[in-house]
Amino acid sequence: MLLTARSRAVHSRPMAVRRTLRGVCIVLVGIATLAAIASGAAAKEAWIEVHSPHFTIISNAGDKEARKLADQFEQFREMFHNSFPKLRVDLGKPLIIFAVKNQASMKALIPAYWESKELAHPSGIYISGEERHYVIVRTDVESSNPYHVVYHEYTHAIMDRNFMGLPLWLNEGLAEFYGNSTIFNKYVEIGKVAPEHLSTLSEKKLIPIETLLQADERSPFYNEANHTSMFYAESWAIVHYLMLDPEARRQQLLTKFLSAWSATGDQFAAAQQTFGDLNKFGAEMESYARRRTFYVGRINTTIHDDPKSFTSRSLSDAEVNAQRALFYAHTKRPIEAQIAIEDALKSDPDLPLTYEAQGFLAYSQQKFRDAEKYFTRAIELHSTDYFPYYFAAEAQLRSGKPSEDQIPGVIASLEKAIEMNQEFAPAYAALASVYSIRPETHDKALAAGHNAIQLEPGNLFYATNYGYVLANAGRTGEAKTLALRIQEVAKTPVERDSVQQLLTAIANRENYDRRVAEMKRQPSEPIAPVAAVPTPKLSEPAEETAPNPVVAAHQGENEWAVEGNVVSADCGAGPGKVAISEGKTMFRFRVRDFASLDVATTAKQDKNVPPPCADWNNRRVRVYFYKLKDKGFTGELSTLQFL
Repeated sequence: MLLTARSRAVHSRPMAVRRTLRGVCIVLVGIATLAAIASGAAAKEAWIEVHSPHFTIISNAGDKEARKLADQFEQFREMFHNSFPKLRVDLGKPLIIFAVKNQASMKALIPAYWESKELAHPSGIYISGEERHYVIVRTDVESSNPYHVVYHEYTHAIMDRNFMGLPLWLNEGLAEFYGNSTIFNKYVEIGKVAPEHLSTLSEKKLIPIETLLQADERSPFYNEANHTSMFYAESWAIVHYLMLDPEARRQQLLTKFLSAWSATGDQFAAAQQTFGDLNKFGAEMESYARRRTFYVGRINTTIHDDPKSFTSRSLSDAEVNAQRALFYAHTKRPIEAQIAIEDALKSDPDLPLTYEAQGFLAYSQQKFRDAEKYFTRAIELHSTDYFPYYFAAEAQLRSGKPSEDQIPGVIASLEKAIEMNQEFAPAYAALASVYSIRPETHDKALAAGHNAIQLEPGNLFYATNYGYVLANAGRTGEAKTLALRIQEVAKTPVERDSVQQLLTAIANRENYDRRVAEMKRQPSEPIAPVAAVPTPKLSEPAEETAPNPVVAAHQGENEWAVEGNVVSADCGAGPGKVAISEGKTMFRFRVRDFASLDVATTAKQDKNVPPPCADWNNRRVRVYFYKLKDKGFTGELSTLQFL
């Protein structure tokens, strides 16, 4: 019985501008903006690339500003490292920072903020991606902390690198605490009070501490778009107390809470264990939050590399356009991305980065065969990045179940990506899924899946994926323990639905194992082996290409499975018919009663709701069926799953 999690990380955690752009749908593109991009005017500016030890800066603001910004981010990173020596402060993927000289340059890269009157014009934003993160900031803004949102989101990224499902109040409290940092030449000042938080805490009623501790993203107190809300202010105040209050530091309350929470996954019990009587602790926090003065911390930084030592080079027009195309694709601006790609190809048709951008744009639009072609071309042009190897493999996996002959190539591409970046969690997760197909490679699947969640525990997709790997290997007890932990920390509807599907799959595997055990006690009955689902050989007739059985015998019959595209579906009341094709092979199935047919989906576009029968044609599916003696049908359908 093969259990699979079809959605990939890029789908479980959509690439979007968090906090400030999420949920905004822009359907019009400014004519002036497109004209400027199409003319290549922006690319003709002088753009440079500065590399510090841990960051890449792409800038049209000049060498001095680019180096200054690289130094600031190096100091912010070192501040975390000095504060928490055991914390992993590197993201395992590049953080690319666009440092632009003015509002016009900002508008050209993130036009959505000027297309909606509801959005402010930001001085900095942070964009999370599967294979890289982006920051864009203006260098001409003068204030004590113009990049609060950027530092806030960067803190989230670091926390995701270290914790699975950090409690929401602590996650947002830490992000607000560090987001308000001020970076000086040789030190970083932490714990400064944001005026809006001080105003909120002094004028409004605080959220009861027990309510705050148990709030999740469905809570009416939590509003991701409103950083001035009481939830953010009160969470900031508690973290400020834990980080800077002398008595809290002496008792190491934050460390104790994290240890208790990590051991059980129960933040309420961990809070009681750490803080004692929560009513009393709530009263203490209310008193602390209404203070007029707060401690401010100072963390010295000793950056070993002088900003003048950072490497710097000028970018060609093709490189600038390729970088812009990648950025547009990550911020869901496909029209601008395509124009930038075309301009890059005109300037240099053999630049690997352009094909990486073209591949990622196609991948984000679910044009997986095109994506595979472009990423393969980038590899042929000797790309030095690991992304093309990963996405070429992922595109092949997403375009349909690879054949036996294709699987070694997919594995080789993923292993090459890991060889080039051993900290890249997505490649381990994908490799675990591929290795999980065959019983003889289950050990490799377990090792790869474990690496993925160790490298990025905050991405619950990898944990869910590992749950399927455990279940496929027959370790259902461990899979259930992991699934229940994921269920405790899942915040979004997608995360909750994904873990529920995992729990259902684990239950099915447990039922299968029980039936096999029962049949072993009755040797006269056949036992269906646990096997993967191979792709049928197209050269053989459909009746002779039925795949290996995938679940236990049911009333003396074996259940079989096959993948393909829906050709037709007769979904009327009562009996019906469904036909699917895989290449030149046609499979026709009888449906005893559509009302009792188990229909499910793991496809992103369905949002966990199977499409109506009228929309089934041309959709990719996996079907489970029982063979029939009736030569007119391949079998009787029991389950239909959209992929």
